[in-house]
Amino acid sequence: MEIPTIISIAALILSAVALWQTHFAKFKIVCTVGNLQYKTYPFQHDKNIWYIPSIDIPIAITNIGARIGKIIGLRIRVMYQDLRTRQNFEFFSPQWEVDYKKYYPISNKRSEWIDKAVIGDWMPFVVLPKQTVVKHLIFETRWEEPVLHENVIFDLEILTSTSRKWQRVAQWNAFFSYGMFDEYENIDSVSAFIFPEANSEKIDAEHEINLTELHEQVDEEHSSKTGISQRQLKQSFADKNQASRKKSKRK
Repeated sequence: MEIPTIISIAALILSAVALWQTHFAKFKIVCTVGNLQYKTYPFQHDKNIWYIPSIDIPIAITNIGARIGKIIGLRIRVMYQDLRTRQNFEFFSPQWEVDYKKYYPISNKRSEWIDKAVIGDWMPFVVLPKQTVVKHLIFETRWEEPVLHENVIFDLEILTSTSRKWQRVAQWNAFFSYGMFDEYENIDSVSAFIFPEANSEKIDAEHEINLTELHEQVDEEHSSKTGISQRQLKQSFADKNQASRKKSKRK
């Protein structure tokens, strides 16, 4: 086969591949997430007490395919790793999409953020080709009793219009501790626990640095050249700050 013929065939193949990717490639998603924030809201009516465990997560879903697709379902699988049974998990279902800028400052006040920060109830949504959809979602369930476990894994699972099974797209390592329940006196006395996504934990661990030791070495090197050290700078700042306060008092 002659070289021009080979080049023509290769060009034809590349054109066919490009045409497939831009016009015929099926719906395919890439999902990115941020930190998972966990809260437990206590409720009481007469002598009955129950809890609403609540998770909020920022989620970005990109369709890298050439066809439109639908996100049919999202859920959090909560797995109790130390429980020796096949049924060692439960699910948190999506409830609402929220405006995070409005939600975050009042996230401990459940009735207020439901009134002011909720954009709408959860519902399936469409992702167009080459489009990214960003949502901040609230996942919840109901517990009649507090749940305590030291080794908990949260899996974010997604169901699309082109898949028959739920797919895991993100994971967080977490825990349910006594302090999550003991501190609460009412629905507005809620503490937040933030867990980084598992992959981001690995990245952080790879780049973990002893800053104190590093800065001491930098200071030693700089001081040997200039004669100016960290302590001198801190003392200079302290002296100037003290002088400024005395001056303000005299006025």
